[in-house]
Amino acid sequence: MRIDKVYIEDFKNLKKFCIDLDASQMNTVLLGQNATGKSNFIEALVKIFKYLDLSSESSRKYPEFKYWIKYNCYEKNIIIDYTTNSYIIEIEGRDKAPSFKEFFSSEGKKLYFPKYVFTYYSGISNRLDEVFWEHQNNFYKKIIRADFNIEELDDLRKLFYVKPIHSFFVLLAFFSLSKIETKSKQFLFNVLGIEDLESVLFVIKKAFWAKKDDEKFWGAEGLVKEFLSTLWDYSLAPIYEDKSVDIDFRRQETQKRLYLFIKDKKRLKEFAEKYFNLNNEKPSNTFLFKALESTYISDMLEEVKVKVKKRKDGKVTFKELSEGEQQLLTVIGLLIFTREDESLVLLDEPDTHLNPIWKYDYLYYLKSLVKSKNKLETGGNSDELEEDKTTHVIINTHDPLVIGSMVRSQVRLFGKVIENQYNNSEEPKDRYEELRRQALNFAIEPDIDPQGLGVAGILTSEMFGLPSILDKTTQIKLNKKRYLQGKAMRGELTQSENDEYKKLKSEMEKLGFYEESEDYWFKEYLKEMSKIDSFQKVNFTDAEKLELSRKSQEIAKKIAQRKMTKNDETN
Repeated sequence: MRIDKVYIEDFKNLKKFCIDLDASQMNTVLLGQNATGKSNFIEALVKIFKYLDLSSESSRKYPEFKYWIKYNCYEKNIIIDYTTNSYIIEIEGRDKAPSFKEFFSSEGKKLYFPKYVFTYYSGISNRLDEVFWEHQNNFYKKIIRADFNIEELDDLRKLFYVKPIHSFFVLLAFFSLSKIETKSKQFLFNVLGIEDLESVLFVIKKAFWAKKDDEKFWGAEGLVKEFLSTLWDYSLAPIYEDKSVDIDFRRQETQKRLYLFIKDKKRLKEFAEKYFNLNNEKPSNTFLFKALESTYISDMLEEVKVKVKKRKDGKVTFKELSEGEQQLLTVIGLLIFTREDESLVLLDEPDTHLNPIWKYDYLYYLKSLVKSKNKLETGGNSDELEEDKTTHVIINTHDPLVIGSMVRSQVRLFGKVIENQYNNSEEPKDRYEELRRQALNFAIEPDIDPQGLGVAGILTSEMFGLPSILDKTTQIKLNKKRYLQGKAMRGELTQSENDEYKKLKSEMEKLGFYEESEDYWFKEYLKEMSKIDSFQKVNFTDAEKLELSRKSQEIAKKIAQRKMTKNDETN
């Protein structure tokens, strides 16, 4: 699954918006100031695939905006044009477009749709969460029925909104299998410091829909009942309790609870093996993860308390996971489980709770862990393994640490104004080019690779656009000092300016900015640039930026010519 090109007519602040991604790359990062449309683009992608998945052979559903999209799925280039009143579908290489009956059938969705669309958002708003409610409700209605067919489980959860509780499901899915992949084990130990699983406590509650108090699981049926029944058999002394719970600062409620305690990893594996056998399923992280999640979706899982064995400074401790550990484990775990499954993974600021080292290595984790399953199992050098060609990870971030290893084709900048460079006298070669010519809003590729720039270089490049990595107070003083330095070199300082210059020169030298270490030609550059008053500023208007850029290039060219002339005279 790879997104190639997208046009969005009018969705929030994405007005006649175009983006062209490098479909050969597994990872794409979206950069830009706040309110430039990055999160809205992620939401738009979710809605596109939501309504495609909710459509059927007999009826279609559409988002509230018009769009055009091209993506690759199961080695097919698929184009969906919804810029008119209905879907126009094209499969590249096929003479005839598929009918709605073929495209939106159960078999068609397995051939033309991503198997999973995972979305993670670390913010406090539930705006994106609400987009998934219809899919979650459909899933919920199916799994609570007594006649639920377990074989339908895989097809029911294509769209998936990731929440903090899923980190525990990921961890349990890792440790439940009799054999854990070498790379997965290394990730748990080397990155998270997790040596082993110690114990698990499932806190089950009476759901809002439950009407019976006298039954084991308050009348639960279907997938949930089967899962909890198996879990009960492997739990140590299940306990019921009426628990007083704080709803908020104003009120409490009494909650009927059931505590199911798995005492160690051995017991957890025995439970998982029994559950797989009951359902005639091969051991699978994904299958167990979905079964665990069914208890949460059905409003019966209050929380999971997982205690892990960790080693720090040679000491063994038993503790629960921090927020940062939960966040990293959830995203990486789900990617490992679903690799090679034609997945689209949308991560909106997934680095919020991560420490700088994890941010720095974030994309390395994706690159080294989201590989082919059999290659990972045999180990080997991660850098030599090819990326999973069936997964596309789109990340929205504001952190330069995350993108330090990327090349420019993996980055798209939002909020940049570019001129339409098409010659309108020429006929557009395809529908996308026709739409692009009408576009008013673009996400563009940067001019340079983030790779090799370092954090300071990334921050002061077009990708973030900071005038300096210094704090504003120091930069203002340094700019003023250089402005006065240039005037001093021309002999144009007043007495008060000379006093200010000496004071600033002394302050800056204490911070390591020595004039003696400056190049002669840099001083010549300062002498000329300081003739412009705005040279001493930190923040510039667009007009000032253009003027300074033009003047800087002009002066640099003159100085370069003088330097060449001087070198010729010396030789």
